[in-house]
Amino acid sequence: MRFLTSIIAIIILLTANAQTLCEKLPMAEDGILRYSVIEIIPDYLDEYLPFALEVGEISMKTEPGVLAMYPTVSKEDSCKVTILEIYSSQDAYKSHISSPHFQKYKQGTLHMVKSLQLLDQNPLNPNMYINSGIIHNEK
Repeated sequence: MRFLTSIIAIIILLTANAQTLCEKLPMAEDGILRYSVIEIIPDYLDEYLPFALEVGEISMKTEPGVLAMYPTVSKEDSCKVTILEIYSSQDAYKSHISSPHFQKYKQGTLHMVKSLQLLDQNPLNPNMYINSGIIHNEK
């Protein structure tokens, strides 16, 4: 029941705060495509989810180099959160992790995280990318 209450609160938060994204940078050759796989300690799940949503929302609205920040929760285990992260460049990633909103998230959730894996990926089609919320396919 706590999980369902958290999900409803998150949906309300996202709907209430819907705004446009900032102008996004193009994907550079050193861009990053990553899955962050995070296992949350069950007792902290309700506390963790708002942190994750807030950092993603602020990042997408204010950081031109953050091209995608899409958190998901496993259907099999609600304590397993996977975030699709796409950064336009290495510099954009460095800027993101030094931002006040990321530091608030990181420091505020350290004690909630059981494990963290950062899984960098290579796109199958590098000509297809997301920019400003639009999928592009350049041939």
